Parts: sequence; structure tokens; C-alpha cells
Amino acid sequence: MSRSRRHSIATSSQTAPQFRHRSIPSTSTSHPDDPVPCEPKDIPEFSVTPDLKSNSTATQSPRSSAESIAWSDDTSDSEAPSTPPTESQVDDVIERLQSLPTSAINFNRTSSSSSSTRPRLRRASTQLLSKTAPLDIRKLLGDGETGTKFIEKYCCGGGCCFTDTLPPNTATPDSEPVVVPDNEAFRALGLKLGTVSLDTELTTTVPVPPTKVTLEPVLSTAPKHQTTVHKGPPEFVQPHPPYSVFLAPVFGARELTKPGAEKRTFHFDLDITDYPAEGGVDFKVGGAIGICPPHPTELVDDVFNTLGIPAFVRDKAVLLKTESGRWPTIWGDEKPRELVTTRRELLTWCSDLQSTPPTKPLLRLLAEYAEAKNEKQILLYLSSAQGQAAFCDLRTGPHITIPQLLHAFPSSKPPLPALLSVLNQLMPRFYSLSNDPHVSSAREGLAGRRLIEMAVTVHETPNWRGGPRTGVGSGYLERVAQQFTEATQDGVDPSVLDLRIPMFRGLMANPLSREFVRSDGPMMLIGAGVGMAPFRGFILNRLKNANCANKIWLVQGVRDSLLDEIYSGELGAHEKEIKRVVQSRKAHKGERRYVQDEVRLQADIVWFVINALDGRIFVCGSTKGMGEGVERALVDVAMDKGNLNFEEARRFWEGKKESGQYIAETW
Repeated sequence: MSRSRRHSIATSSQTAPQFRHRSIPSTSTSHPDDPVPCEPKDIPEFSVTPDLKSNSTATQSPRSSAESIAWSDDTSDSEAPSTPPTESQVDDVIERLQSLPTSAINFNRTSSSSSSTRPRLRRASTQLLSKTAPLDIRKLLGDGETGTKFIEKYCCGGGCCFTDTLPPNTATPDSEPVVVPDNEAFRALGLKLGTVSLDTELTTTVPVPPTKVTLEPVLSTAPKHQTTVHKGPPEFVQPHPPYSVFLAPVFGARELTKPGAEKRTFHFDLDITDYPAEGGVDFKVGGAIGICPPHPTELVDDVFNTLGIPAFVRDKAVLLKTESGRWPTIWGDEKPRELVTTRRELLTWCSDLQSTPPTKPLLRLLAEYAEAKNEKQILLYLSSAQGQAAFCDLRTGPHITIPQLLHAFPSSKPPLPALLSVLNQLMPRFYSLSNDPHVSSAREGLAGRRLIEMAVTVHETPNWRGGPRTGVGSGYLERVAQQFTEATQDGVDPSVLDLRIPMFRGLMANPLSREFVRSDGPMMLIGAGVGMAPFRGFILNRLKNANCANKIWLVQGVRDSLLDEIYSGELGAHEKEIKRVVQSRKAHKGERRYVQDEVRLQADIVWFVINALDGRIFVCGSTKGMGEGVERALVDVAMDKGNLNFEEARRFWEGKKESGQYIAETW
């Protein structure tokens, strides 16, 4: 029996089923018909002494090595990911929704006014789902969990998809239309208000959120408050209580990418010599540290200005009282609090002003204090059942910040305590270590100091003013790196600047770190963009171990190796033998390649590693494109090399995940 589908099965009464997959090529490194896991031939003998002479303060990254690498005859790459999963990824929501499995939602609607009108791209709002919501939602989400989890991440809850929209032509002849605010901030919101007018009846409007925060004068007899707002967070900010945030001195900073790279990546050396002992837990290769980033001073001042808060009170000590919850401590106990702080400290370190989509309570609060009738009605509309479609468009459309909303509705100036009551906590960002802390601390010239290293990628998107917008964490770290490198270029010792990064130990028992430490077997490392950073530490660790040095392979995805191949030349003397660089922005033989393509080309190594005693395959990078593509490629390899059908191959890799042999850290 044969099938014309992608997977064909040949059976007979005397032979076992044979599964064939057309996506696995036949090359010197990929033998689809050979199910026997074999150790690759001609493995080079590596030196077990890592190179410890790298210059941490260099301002130029080493030259790309892509042109001298020869694992296979083709080049490929994956999308370089953003920084680890701490920045909001609202910008790519629409594209993700359109690519969800079994999606049957038509995202293009043709205007009913003219059959020749060009189809208009429509966001995945609840307006499209309101008529046949249960069926359409099932089609949109598919049968798996991926779609559900994705929708939940951006859904405001409350059964939005089952609400009513405004019927057409609700305006009466004497109704007063809503005049939209005439400013760039409002126009950038891209709101589609439909037939709403000043006398439109709105139902199911969310109630005005209660004010749970008060700011009171500090008694004159109280000790004088010493603020560190421009250096680090207040002492009550404790992301891992009972320990405080550590202000790590910046020992080195440099840009890893070249001018012209689509995303800029920076490397940091942080001095943790004086990091306090915390229960005997140490920094480990593959671990992730937490960074507490502040909002830029100019952004905080913008909020103060739009709210009309006088300059002389912004840095004045106040007594903060909260009714309940963890705010502003991050992960402290949920209880009422009385803390001495300043308004600037709260907006700089404690409340999220730019990375969380707007909520209905926030919009309802702005409506309550809006003096202009048109602004109030628009905000009430967005907070009502009738405005649900526009509200969902607002959350899944262009990135929106608190300053933009305040500029879009300039007549609304809520009291600061009320605004603080509805804003989310500004959360720490996590970044994987890009070194083995023990190897880095043995570098020449450190004089006994301990260093940890990390990399962060900065991705810019347009803001409502037309300028660039970066993430909270990545933008902050870029500003620090620029101060360090500018001082170096000007011949100034950067240590006089006393640059410090607020950080804490973070996650030293995450899957990457845990499974790496457990294994002495062969490893295949698959990463794209900054997702390759933790693998640098893996390789340096392995090179100092004679039993493991010759059992590691790296597939590194970049856009263009001449611009954004990070850590080139920093993986030891045998980097060229263990690394394969693949590029997605440079066409090779008429087509672009991705990391998942190289995984298929290296099917023999994949099959050997995953079937070897204590073998591990690590994947690190963005879920979109790279992570999903690599998983599909691994399934392809298991189908051909293991003679499995699709479902069996999928279960094979699920079993490897459960046993700790296949570790995917994607975001």
C-alpha cells in the first residue's frame, strides 16, 4: 500500500512497515536509510586547555569564521531571537495568530460598500468571533495546547469573545458624533471606533478601580530618606527575598555585532567578587541571572509632566501605604505595607510603564478623570462590552505605553496613587550566563576577582513619536554598555564612572544548567542569535574536561555571519571543527537556509547523540520560527533514522524531554 501524502508507508506480509520522509537529504552527514546510531568519524582531538586570554574590554568582536567552516556544503540559519522571556512580544501577535494550527478565521474582510474595494487586513479581534464564537474559537485554537496558551497570554479574561458589538447605524439624526483627539499619540493607537457617538448607550462597563495606594507626608521626626534612584532600586525591592538586589560593578562591556546588524548584541562582564553568600548556592554554567532594570529618567519625567506633578515633590520623601499584595517588593509577602520612598522611585523601579498592554481598569480610570467629553466617551467605549473589538485591537496592535495613553487623552490626569493602583509591577528580566564562572575567574589579570558574563540583544521597533523603541531591560543594558564603551574610546578609565547593574542570582537550577551538569556524554547544541550565548559556557567547560572535550557539536544560527555572528573566535582552539554557522539572510545556491535545515543535514550526529549513553541535545532561541522549526526537523530525523511514523517520532522526542536528554529553552 502506498500513499501520495508526505509520509508513505510500504507494507507486506513478510516485511515490517518502512516509513520514508522526503525532508531528510542524503549527504555525507545524513543517511536516512541507516537506523544504526554511529559516532561520527574523523572527530578531531581537542586540546583540553581553554583559551583564557580573551580581552574582556575589547571594543571590536573577533572576525567571523563562517567562511572557513565545512560540516556540509550548504549554509543556513534561523531567526535570531530576542532577549530571554522577559520583554513583551506584542509586536508579532497578529502574525502568530494567523499561523496557529487549523485556523479557519478569515483575517481579510472586503468592505460591503464596494465589491472592488481592496481587502483590508483585519486584526484577530472579538468582533470576528462574536457571531459564532465557540466554533470560531475552536478553529482558531486548534486541538492542541499551543494556541490556547498563546491566546491566554494576551486575553484580558471575562468572556470577551461572547460580548455584543454595536449594531450598525445606531446614531440618531440629532446624535452628537465623537470628535477624536487631534494628536499623534492618539492617531498611533489606530483605534476603529465605528458608529459610537456621545449619546451611544454603553453596557457592561467595568467599574472604576479602587485606589489601594496612598502617599502621605513623612513625619518631620523621621530619619532623612537617602534615595539611590539613579543607581539602584530601593531596599524594599526584593526579587528573591529575604536577599537584596546586588549592584554588580561592570568590569567589561562590548558590542558583539557589527554596524548594519538588524539587532545589536552586547556582552557584559559583571564583577560578583563581593556577592553575598546565599544558602550555599553558587553561579553555574547554563544558569540565568535576574536583572532589575529601571525606566529611563526622561520617560519618568514625561509621566510626571503629563500628570501635572510639580518638580519639587517628585523626589520628596513620602510614606507609601498599600492595602495588600506584593507591590512594590516584587516577590515579597502579600500584606499591607508602610514604606518611606519617593514618587520617582516608584515610577522608576516599581511600576511598569512600557511593557504591558493596557487593561480595562486602566482605561476606565482614565475615563473617570477625563474632562473632555469626547475623550471620556472613547475611554468608556473601550471599557464596555460594545467596545470589546476595539479594545482587543488595542491590546494586540502596536506597542502602547503609559506615556502614550496620557498624551493620547491629555484631559485625563488621574491622581498618582490611583494610577499606581492599576499599574503592573515592573518585573526583573532574566539572562543566561554566557560563560563558565570558574573558567572566567581564571583569566589572566583578574587578581582573584570573580566574573560572570552574559549577552543581551536589542531589537528596535518604532514608537508613537516615530523614533526607536527598545525593551525595558535590553534598552537599559544598552545604555550602560554605551557609557562604558564611550569612556574607553575617550581614554577614560570606566571604573571612575562606577557603572553597576542591579542583579541577583536568579535561576541556577533551570533545565539548561541542571541537565548540562548531569551529563558527561556527547552533546549537540542548537542555538540562534543570542540563544547561542549559554552554549559558549558549555563549550568552555567541556574543553577543560579531558573525558568530554571531543563530544560536542554546535549549530549556530545568524542572519549574516559578517554582521551578527556572536562570540566568533571565543570557543577555543578547535572552534572550526565543532561549530557550524548557518545564515538566514545570505542566500546560498539561490535559497536561504535556517537552523532546522542544518539539523536535517546533520541527521547522523543527531541520531548518534540522542541514542548515546548520557547524550543530550540542547535547543535555545525563540519559539517562533527557530524553536518550532527545529522540533519539526528532529521529528523528521526520528522518522527516517528510526523507521517511525509521525506520531511515533513525536512521542519519541517527548520521551527524550521527560528523561532530560532533549532540553529546549525557547521563548
